[in-house]
Amino acid sequence: MNIPEYLASGILESYVVGAVSDQERREVNCLAAIYPEIQQELDLLSLSIENYALLHSVEPPIELKSRIMAQLSFEKIDDPIIRPMPVDYSTDRPTFKATWIVAASVGLLLLAFSFFLLSQLRTTQDTLAQLQSAKDSLQQEVGQLKNTQDYSNQALALFRQPGTRTLELRGNEKAPNGDMLVFWNAKTHQVAVEVRSLPPLRPDQQYQLWSLVGGKPVDAGVFNADGTNALLQQLNRPIDRADAFAVTIEKRGGSPTPTLSTLLAMSPVDA
Repeated sequence: MNIPEYLASGILESYVVGAVSDQERREVNCLAAIYPEIQQELDLLSLSIENYALLHSVEPPIELKSRIMAQLSFEKIDDPIIRPMPVDYSTDRPTFKATWIVAASVGLLLLAFSFFLLSQLRTTQDTLAQLQSAKDSLQQEVGQLKNTQDYSNQALALFRQPGTRTLELRGNEKAPNGDMLVFWNAKTHQVAVEVRSLPPLRPDQQYQLWSLVGGKPVDAGVFNADGTNALLQQLNRPIDRADAFAVTIEKRGGSPTPTLSTLLAMSPVDA
């Protein structure tokens, strides 16, 4: 059952002011017993109407009781004669009509006030939902900033190590706008890359870095360039020797040998 849609239908407001059929009343009672949200809404509407009635209640005039008592007679009648009171249905009774007009007006006011309170409640609920969404977004941004800070600390630690070298690899005719940096430390054998610009790949593909030693390629690890990764990506392959570094496109997870037809960039270490 769609409870928010049922709450917005207006049936609960009509139930509270007594403007529902017997079948609708039984339906509301049944659903309120099953769903606490519906019972809570009924309690809120009932309390709102009760508070409104108390707020606008009027005390009867003090002299009303004296006037009523003065019109009553308490004399004992020996043989009371009871006759039916004639009713003239053709006579207009303005007092009776005025009373019902006032009662109907009060009912409409109560109904309008109930709708106003319900609208205020839903506005408050929408505001709380927006605040929760803003909180979640802020927490996500804080998490991203923390990740960026962690990668910055890793990069700083790598740069501070003696012997760390920085190589720039630019794309060939297959990736004319390709640009990336390779950080390599021959003493610690650590390798990291920073992608500045590389073409996007299919989901089943990854970029793979190669270390060329004596003309032979050595797997230096795979990395991504889809914009969702950190600026600095540390690779998990130790490289102790390198005459040059190259980049190819391989299947996701990497390949034991490079695919020369997908070679995008290559740069010697001692250039």
